[in-house]
Amino acid sequence: MDAPVEAVIWDYGGVISSPLFRGIGRFEADMGYPPGSILELIFGETAYIRSPSQAPAPAPAVGEAAASAGETAYIGAEGNPRGGDPIDGAVPESASAVTHDWHRLETGEIGFEEYMGGVMERAPQVLGRPIDLDAYQQFTRDMPLGIHWPVVHRIRRLRGDGLKVALLTNNVKEFGSAWRSTFPVDELFEIVVDSSEVGMRKPDPRIYRLTCERLGVAPAASVFVDDNRDNVEAARAVGIEAVHFGDEPLGPLSELDAILERRGTSAA
Repeated sequence: MDAPVEAVIWDYGGVISSPLFRGIGRFEADMGYPPGSILELIFGETAYIRSPSQAPAPAPAVGEAAASAGETAYIGAEGNPRGGDPIDGAVPESASAVTHDWHRLETGEIGFEEYMGGVMERAPQVLGRPIDLDAYQQFTRDMPLGIHWPVVHRIRRLRGDGLKVALLTNNVKEFGSAWRSTFPVDELFEIVVDSSEVGMRKPDPRIYRLTCERLGVAPAASVFVDDNRDNVEAARAVGIEAVHFGDEPLGPLSELDAILERRGTSAA
């Protein structure tokens, strides 16, 4: 019999917030950059794109359309076939591997200034020419970012019901004040585990165990919610039941409620 749930652990980007980098395909097309090149340059990820011949194109509400028919199409949430933002997840063979400057930035190994220096240096090889940094920065400023308020309200109710709740995020030290200003972090969470502060990132199994340790619960007494399948599978591998979060909040929240009803909670 499964243990009663004592804690629910939440991702930020794509779960509490709406998915990041909506419109990246259109930006690349407008700038004349090769499809997928910005994600490759910024995050080192090429697995998040494929040509339409490899699979049916997604509906416009789900994925980012390619610049034109026959070109590379973005799939899944922000073009990630594993689901979730390109910021998250593991392409390396080892879940704990840090192989790209973005990963090094997320684990606090390098600062943002050093990271951007690498972006500028790599850009001609990846994009075919230097990156127009002003245009890219304008795109990121204009990039829509919303909050899934049903998720926020559900977290508040869980805490009110006596369950422990934690936030587990792959993030960047220099972005802390910005993302924390989008919703009441400290009001909702007793524990916040930020990759840039602890020197490890999802899907490294150590970061899940650390989160559970800080909550004072066993992995088997926890549930994890994330929009990236690699992160979800890594949580399951350490014994945490997990919910994969898609493009809208109501389905995953219903799945979470079903888990809590099936297993019961320590607060019941």
